[in-house]
Amino acid sequence: MERLAIFPFSNLTGDAALDWVTKAGPAILAQELAGGARVLPLRASTTGIAALQYATQLLHCTFTQRNGALQIQYALEDANSHRMIATGSIDGTALFAVSALARTLDANGAHPFSTANPDAAAAWGRGEFERAVALDPDFGTAWASWIAQTAQAGKPDVAVELAGRALARASLRTPLDKAQIQLSNATLRRDGAGRAAAFTELTRLAPHESGPLLGLATIEQQARRYSAAAELYRRALAIDPRNADALNFLGYAQGESGDLEDAKKTFETYGQIQPNNALDSLGEVYFMNGRFADAEKSFAQVSARDPNFLKGAPLMKAAYAHWLGGDLPGADALMQKYLAFLSKQNDPRAVWYGAVWFYATGRQEQALAMLAKAPAEQAANMERQRAVWRGEAHIPDDLNQLRAVYQNANPAADGLPRTLYAEALVKAGKTDEARALLKLWPLPEAGSDSLLQSLMYPRYLALRKALKIQ
Repeated sequence: MERLAIFPFSNLTGDAALDWVTKAGPAILAQELAGGARVLPLRASTTGIAALQYATQLLHCTFTQRNGALQIQYALEDANSHRMIATGSIDGTALFAVSALARTLDANGAHPFSTANPDAAAAWGRGEFERAVALDPDFGTAWASWIAQTAQAGKPDVAVELAGRALARASLRTPLDKAQIQLSNATLRRDGAGRAAAFTELTRLAPHESGPLLGLATIEQQARRYSAAAELYRRALAIDPRNADALNFLGYAQGESGDLEDAKKTFETYGQIQPNNALDSLGEVYFMNGRFADAEKSFAQVSARDPNFLKGAPLMKAAYAHWLGGDLPGADALMQKYLAFLSKQNDPRAVWYGAVWFYATGRQEQALAMLAKAPAEQAANMERQRAVWRGEAHIPDDLNQLRAVYQNANPAADGLPRTLYAEALVKAGKTDEARALLKLWPLPEAGSDSLLQSLMYPRYLALRKALKIQ
């Protein structure tokens, strides 16, 4: 399959009224080529971006006016040899010329745009989505754009109403546009099952597009179906090998399922793109699996490379890893370095983080003494923290509510809700379910302002002891 980078079209007409073709032309072309087996269309603004997308061919287009009609000139370049493979020109409306170009590039795989009305296509290209739909009520791409524009304008209810109107049209074009509208509709209505169904349909209709695969993978990972998520990330990476997010999320999915060797290999590949974040992510995966010495090593490498990375958070995580590895005095030394870093950055929460550390590691008197050192302007918040420690604050304990919070939390940042949910399960006599939740260690959260954060490790450790988990 050729990976075709489509650059913005260049307007050589001198007529600013035709500037819309600059971006709309590539968008129409990409949609007409999407889903084919021979050409994978990629949108690129520069040759540098095209190289990052592993483009094998580059498409350069300009357009002029000739005898009152638009003329698109194209040049297809081989990305490796920089030799021109094909050149030519096509006359007609923008829609006609771009569609003809799509068939030239992929005679068997190209499919028609979602409108055959050139005036509707022009209105859509100019951003006049309501007019485009009025000109062609089955113009799915225009409906999708109108829905997105309305949602972005802060009118989700109106966007849902528009999606309903579009989906009510049995003759709506195309199946791909319909699936995209179904995805927008489900997202706006917070319908998780609907989003999964829409992504599944999009992966069927456009199997060579990485976006739907990544969307579906995220849903699977959120549902803690890590093996299914990993498979989807691998499929997306087969299409887009240097997708940094896909590599990072794949590494987490592998680590969360206990596959540490493959996770390490994935993060090594990711490290070629984002070296510091890859080391930090690897450290977190080791931490979650109880490999505290390996976790600390990764966090320490990040801190040595860039002490300011993530506002010093790797140093804080190294302290927790060192403590859980069995050396509290050594962990204290690392935490003091982190607190000194925060103080140097004039972070007003430095004292509070120190108190949380003392409480989390079982030293309540020292935690209270640390709170007393907080600046006067933080007195009210420090008193609220004392109330939590005195048992005077409400700690969420409703099983159903905690389940919902846990299920909606990022698996890599679900430590507190997962611990509280496991605690509620034990109280309800559901120890097997609780035991499964305690398999992965919770990560310390940098930047968290939750007054309940200091309760996480004491309660997690107590649960593991009660359930005799080694």
